Amino acid sequence: MHLRQFVLPSLGHVSALMADDARGVAAVIDPRRDVDIYLEEARARELRITHVFETHLHNDYVSGGRELAEMTGAIHVIGAGAELTTPFLGVRDGDTVDVGSLRFVAIETPGHTPEHVSYAVADRARAAEPALLFTGGSLLVGAVGRTDLLGAENARPFARAMFGSLHEKLLQHHDYVGVLPTHGAGSLCSKSISSTPSSTIGYERRHNPLLQVDEVEAFVDTLLAGQPAFPRYFARMRSLNRAGPRPIGAVPGPRPLRLDRVRELLAGDHLLVDLRSPAAHAVAHVPGSISIPAGDSFGTWLGWVVDFDRPLVLVLERPEDWDDAVRQALRIGYEHVEGHLQGGFGTWQDGGEPVEASGRMTVGQLREALAGGAGQDGEGPVVIDVRQADEFAAAHVPGAVHLMCGDLPDRLAELPRDRPILAMCASGMRSSVAASLLRRAGFEDVSWVAGGVTAWRASGFPVEKGS
Repeated sequence: MHLRQFVLPSLGHVSALMADDARGVAAVIDPRRDVDIYLEEARARELRITHVFETHLHNDYVSGGRELAEMTGAIHVIGAGAELTTPFLGVRDGDTVDVGSLRFVAIETPGHTPEHVSYAVADRARAAEPALLFTGGSLLVGAVGRTDLLGAENARPFARAMFGSLHEKLLQHHDYVGVLPTHGAGSLCSKSISSTPSSTIGYERRHNPLLQVDEVEAFVDTLLAGQPAFPRYFARMRSLNRAGPRPIGAVPGPRPLRLDRVRELLAGDHLLVDLRSPAAHAVAHVPGSISIPAGDSFGTWLGWVVDFDRPLVLVLERPEDWDDAVRQALRIGYEHVEGHLQGGFGTWQDGGEPVEASGRMTVGQLREALAGGAGQDGEGPVVIDVRQADEFAAAHVPGAVHLMCGDLPDRLAELPRDRPILAMCASGMRSSVAASLLRRAGFEDVSWVAGGVTAWRASGFPVEKGS
């Protein structure tokens, strides 16, 4: 038996390829959209992918299940309740699917989503008993999948179903059975997920905080309390995955665009997204551009603050940033990336095009700015803390207003235009995004705080706690 997990820190996503090496057949579980990594693994080990298993209709990324099945001739397996519009094998509780000597047994585990199934897998070359569980978005490492993604009205009923799925189904397995979930550290499909991509039933039984709560309503309250906000793009993923996302084939290679072409696109409806560092964007940037720095969180913030169907042009710090940025965009359904400015921001400057700067201040400068009595009710600057609610509650600058960065596009009317606005986060990345959104919306006196709350506390400055 061969097993390999593929971890995507950008989405907190964990997929897997599992194979019967002796017979040369393999299955892929919960594949990402860019499926080339599974094909490369199969070729390297001389395997044929015969099955693609999915645990649920995903809310946080575009599935590669349909495309991988079409490219390989594999059978696409998912819970019958998913009701895909493309060919699939719908499984129900107790149904079995064999991949060589590997037997996958479907276990209906509703909660995270209503059609959710887990898979118990036995290597029958060794034993008929299951050796591991693919638990999808149900039992996670150190956590449990959230149940509020399909609407607040479903959150509590789904959480009650999750309690039953855990205690009546998954925890009935032996302690030694492995646990391989789809959502890992960094996923917004729950809170406090461990960075370890796998575990065992026994370890989770003893050390997973949610499994220590043995009364249903107390479990529901505990699970739903303090869940992080999630990006706007989540709302489109479920229907897109049910319909079958468009096959992408190969991931597009770099598409450098000449300056005159970029001018034409920006004069139309294209949006310029600047992937350079927050500091570089602050010094000088294209007016109206949005700062979303390259890195693991690029796709998340793209899906949070940019309209889903907006065509994009990128400004890259390095040409090699293209591949990761485009993959992250495709994984959340953003397909209209026209290209990137050839030569980067230097080309724009050298061409004599207009530039602007963002305010950037240190925590020391922020301290001085607030000394005159700033805050929500004062006459000085307004400090907006753009982190998640639990981060804000743990510690924030006295007088700061909580306004999560992802909510900014819908809450601009709440901010004054006649006072300076200072955006603050944990380190500076999210506040750079926020500042660029505000400048694009016409706010003129906007700055972001380098080092954020982390630097503020390290300097010994006071903080407040609570929501």
